[in-house]
Amino acid sequence: MNFHHIPWEAILFGLIKLLKVFGIIPGALAAFGGRKLYQKWRQNKAMAGWPATDGTIQSGEVHKQGLRYWVELTYTYYLGEYRSGKHVHHFRREEDADEFLRQVKDKHVQVHYNASKPDNSVILDRELEMIALLAPQFR
Repeated sequence: MNFHHIPWEAILFGLIKLLKVFGIIPGALAAFGGRKLYQKWRQNKAMAGWPATDGTIQSGEVHKQGLRYWVELTYTYYLGEYRSGKHVHHFRREEDADEFLRQVKDKHVQVHYNASKPDNSVILDRELEMIALLAPQFR
């Protein structure tokens, strides 16, 4: 099955159906896992041959749901015009999420994009983790 033609709204509708069938807590866990799997699938597509360009992480926000935390990053890149994208990175502790955000904000990063749809882009988790590892520690 070719998943890249499934509209995001259809995926969201399916996740809402999971919430109805399985209940709020299991449904929320399924939705969380579904989003993570979708992001991982997009990253694998990027590694399979999408071209890359330089981008900059513009901002980020730490979110909490239950016992989990995640950072939602906004990044920009230039391909004939400025474009933007979002990336989600998950954490078990709020302190780790805050520190990660501090380390990657305003940093340059490789943005992989779909050559036929340049607004379709992704940042690889491993590249962000490398930036965070190389960031100087000011404690």
